[in-house]
Amino acid sequence: MMQLEASLTTAASVGEVLAHVDDLGVYPAWMPLVHTAVRVDDASEPTWDVELRARVGPFARSKRLRMVRAVYERADLSRIVFERREIDERQHAMWRLTVAVAAAALKGDMAARGDPGGGAELVMRLYYDGRLFVSVVEAILRQNIDAGRDRLAELLRGGT
Repeated sequence: MMQLEASLTTAASVGEVLAHVDDLGVYPAWMPLVHTAVRVDDASEPTWDVELRARVGPFARSKRLRMVRAVYERADLSRIVFERREIDERQHAMWRLTVAVAAAALKGDMAARGDPGGGAELVMRLYYDGRLFVSVVEAILRQNIDAGRDRLAELLRGGT
């Protein structure tokens, strides 16, 4: 099983961070791997049809997943879990994204800019248990995660 983790500390509030990570429909704005994420209206729980797309050299590869928000807890440590749940009766590789957002005491340059104790810390973990081309998949995921973290940080600073 592959597990990737990324974190971000920001001067943005917990609520501002949650607005970018609790709905897969907004991920295409900051996560280059998520090409589309469309809410499924008639599902019994929050569900999205997601298309992941990445370039590998001159080729573009895509993967479609049906993702469900299985956990949504808002507290001092907000926790969200998205899981792959297909409805076609076949066996599929597991995809799970866990998201944790908590208030962070900012230090250093953020505090010097007037943010002495606000802000948020975001930790995301992606689990994947597919078997094909795992090393290639991991490299592609890491590249996109790094780019997504940079874009999310920019959006949280008020960038366009």
